[in-house]
Amino acid sequence: MPKVSELPGRLGIHQFHKEHDPPHFHVRKAGRSTRIQIAELTTLEGATLSASDFNAVIAWARDHQAELALNWVLARAGMDLRDIPYP
Repeated sequence: MPKVSELPGRLGIHQFHKEHDPPHFHVRKAGRSTRIQIAELTTLEGATLSASDFNAVIAWARDHQAELALNWVLARAGMDLRDIPYP
């Protein structure tokens, strides 16, 4: 699973190739994963993040929503994903 960004607190942001709808990304920390929908920035599955980690991820994702959406299109097409910077 390609890591497209890493946020403070060892929060890895990942997007899969050939993934299923709805468009989303995964947040991994300490071997746990939370799936977040790109359009609504809501949790789809695996609410394993602390409130402070979740808030940090959502704030970052709000600033990078267009880049996450572009990566989704690239991933679905089997193309290389782009790294997304922090902050």
